Amino acid sequence: MENIIFQYPSWYLILCLLLGIAYASILYFKENRFDENSKIIKWILALLRMLSVTLLAILLLSPLIKTLIENQKDPIILSLIDSSESIKLGSKKEENPDTAIDNLLTKLEEKYNVQKFYFGESVHAQSKDSVGNKTTNLSRAIKFASENYGDQNVGAVILSSDGIYNEGLDPIYQDNELNAPFYTLALGDTTKRKDLLIKDVFYNKIVYLGDQFNVQVDVAADNCSRQRTTLRVNEIQEDNSIGLKEQRINIDSDNFFTTEEVTLTANKAGIIKYRVAVNSIDGEEIRSNNVKEIYVEVLDARQKILLYADAPHPDISAIRSALSYNKNYELDLKYAGRDGFNPAEYDMVIFHNLPSKNNKILSVLDQLNSRKTSRLFVVGKQTILSELNEIQDVVKISGNNSQSDLVQAIYNGGFSSFLLDESIKNRLSNFPPMIAPFGKYEKGADAKIMLYQKIGRVATEYPLIGFNERNNIRTAVIASEGLWKWKLADFQLHQNHQTFNDLIGKIIQFTSVKKDTRKFRTNTSKNLFKENESIQIEAQLFNENFESINAPDVNLVLKDGQGKTYKYNFSRKDNFYSLDLGYLKQGNYSYSAECTSSGKLLKDKGSFTVKQIALEQFDLTARHQVLHRLSEKTGGKMFYLEGLESLQTQLLQSDTMKPILYTSNKTQSVLNIRWILGLLMLLLCLEWFVRRYFGSY
Repeated sequence: MENIIFQYPSWYLILCLLLGIAYASILYFKENRFDENSKIIKWILALLRMLSVTLLAILLLSPLIKTLIENQKDPIILSLIDSSESIKLGSKKEENPDTAIDNLLTKLEEKYNVQKFYFGESVHAQSKDSVGNKTTNLSRAIKFASENYGDQNVGAVILSSDGIYNEGLDPIYQDNELNAPFYTLALGDTTKRKDLLIKDVFYNKIVYLGDQFNVQVDVAADNCSRQRTTLRVNEIQEDNSIGLKEQRINIDSDNFFTTEEVTLTANKAGIIKYRVAVNSIDGEEIRSNNVKEIYVEVLDARQKILLYADAPHPDISAIRSALSYNKNYELDLKYAGRDGFNPAEYDMVIFHNLPSKNNKILSVLDQLNSRKTSRLFVVGKQTILSELNEIQDVVKISGNNSQSDLVQAIYNGGFSSFLLDESIKNRLSNFPPMIAPFGKYEKGADAKIMLYQKIGRVATEYPLIGFNERNNIRTAVIASEGLWKWKLADFQLHQNHQTFNDLIGKIIQFTSVKKDTRKFRTNTSKNLFKENESIQIEAQLFNENFESINAPDVNLVLKDGQGKTYKYNFSRKDNFYSLDLGYLKQGNYSYSAECTSSGKLLKDKGSFTVKQIALEQFDLTARHQVLHRLSEKTGGKMFYLEGLESLQTQLLQSDTMKPILYTSNKTQSVLNIRWILGLLMLLLCLEWFVRRYFGSY
């Protein structure tokens, strides 16, 4: 449906018509050039001129055409299919869920728009074999459907799963914007088989050389009453297994559970792999869950850090919490003007809101400078900016703290001083704004900026977090306060504080480490990876002036635990090198990288460990009650494989899943309609032709 809209009063059309009549009358009825011709010719010419002038005048009024567009959106049925390992391991032998689900969806496609996705640790549209299956995150699948189809005509969601999840939230409490029922298809087996398993292992992931630490092992057994087994803890060194502890366990019930505690000693530095296992018993169907491997990082040094603050602040708690997860750091908290301390006891000092009006720190800095102690400044409303500018070379702030800006973080893609996980880089932009002093910011000479400030929608080159080094003293500056907001937002968005803790840990680690004078160096984001994590290695090469360059080729040889070697070439990225090794199997890996610069062969080496994810093997009893509750909450129903025909009939005969008509308006100028301009040209050309034909111009 189309309507013409005028931007001027409609009575202007009468003026346009009168203008056309007046123009044609003056032109043809006050001249005598056409008196020799028939009067009808004069009237035809006058009519043509009147129409063309009237139409041209109407076009000058800038009329618009409003078009009402109707679009029909057919109902969508979302199919979310669990493709995790527990489906394969825990399904009944006689079940063939893949074929049954495909047949159901084929029938539904005859009437509805069916969208099929697979999920495990994440959600994919690819075939089942291409999806990562190491964990199950039901809440992520529901969140994916809600975020991507919440504004569409979704008639129903078919969720095919065994109800087992080992990552994410309880799916019942996951936010869901879909106004559609969930029809759950219950897979797997709820029968408790004869099974002995290691339910979980609790331990400190980081310990210190020479320390003793406890490993707590939860052992469970179903239908194994009056059986005996042995718990064994071995240290794994490449192909060798060294027995450390053994404990006998008597199973005295069919629903058995016990917690055993084993004390181990950290007798060497590095990442140590331990295998915790229970001897299998007769009649077990699945024995892969009798073994669990853990990795403990043994450190041979501990750094002592002082958090020196002007006054209590939520940021202080956030920093303390982040560093408490890293056993490599021992943190003390002192308040300026109240608590004394000996600077010689600390490897690094974090200054929060200092120097301030009431607390100067020049005498403290003199002692730290004499010992080449690293320091980090967190700028807040109490910080005296003029004094801060004098004691560090990371950033100069021209302004005062009477005014402030709300700033968000933008990662500097050219920052290469240390490696951050891609997940951290991507998540930083979603964190809430912090409070930074209003003013002009200038990067210090040779300063390395990791994060810039985004003020409102404007991306600036004002430093937010940066680093510098002078006289072998490394300094970092966080030019705002409000780190506690990032910590809370991290938990709200990801249900943990991992991103925030890793970010603070990386900042402290880089700042506290003494200067590396090597001209060629490599590093990984961490020493321990999961087998479903892509492994990144970065390399830096410096010339004689210690300027970062990447002209020469850099090669890497990777060696696995069996002695096999693999060759790679680094890619150039900005002014450094990057290498993506992709996904690797579990095991210990070492690498050697080399390049030739200024005629010299430079080498660097490193190592890392990839650990296996075996979460899917430790719980194979289907949780159909989870699916039932989800269906009940959304107004759907749970079905089993043998009841798929009932589900098919219910969906095909549903009265609630109907097409929806969406209307939208499209407004455009009449000048965009070609036939109107063509009509105007036709009138003018026809008039010109008649005048020429009858001997006049």
